Amino acid sequence: MKKYYHAYNERYKKIHQEGLLWFSNKPTPEVINWVDYHHISLGENLCEIGCGEGRDALFLAKKGFNITAVDIAEEAIRKCRVLSAVKGLKIAWVVSDALQLCEKLSNNYNWIYSVGTLHMLIKDEDRRGFLNSVYSLLKPGGKFLLVNMGDGESERSTDLSTAFELQERGHMGTGRKFEVAGTSYRAVNWDNHIKELTDAGFVIDKMFNTENREYSKCMTVYLNKEEK
Repeated sequence: MKKYYHAYNERYKKIHQEGLLWFSNKPTPEVINWVDYHHISLGENLCEIGCGEGRDALFLAKKGFNITAVDIAEEAIRKCRVLSAVKGLKIAWVVSDALQLCEKLSNNYNWIYSVGTLHMLIKDEDRRGFLNSVYSLLKPGGKFLLVNMGDGESERSTDLSTAFELQERGHMGTGRKFEVAGTSYRAVNWDNHIKELTDAGFVIDKMFNTENREYSKCMTVYLNKEEK
């Protein structure tokens, strides 16, 4: 995961040095809808995997939820701590590889969500490792929201040997062009996505296509861990 870490960390550093955020500060609609769907009570403990600059964690913490938010990039978490301090919000920010979550977190969550993390993992073993880690963190009966890029029909993946090379990317908020590290991406169809989720032990509650500002077309799944 060293390449993943370096690419995202350096991208965040470059953008933050410009006084900007890479992503917007608007919460992800799919996260809000999932919270509403389950009528999650204020004060509940939620865990976010792949929090980036913290837009969803900050939004939910302000609402009154207890949030643990994880990202692989130290620079992203540094910025998150600054933003939460400015807003006077107490959030447990954690730096962790998505494949080593159980080393940093305890397996006692009823609610976990992840937006835009699984689609960055190319190798089958890495995708399995991520899903198995999340499954282990959930209490029996726990719920997991998974949102990732893809239309559910086409399949493609970037070449890992070149995925993280510098490239010109447009900044969403300002339209400015920056030379930043590229990122990895793998899209799977619904049949293969269902298989990898059920192989990890999850029970699918709902699955559907959505679209949001940051990731465009997405595959959104509400997952459950069965009661023992």
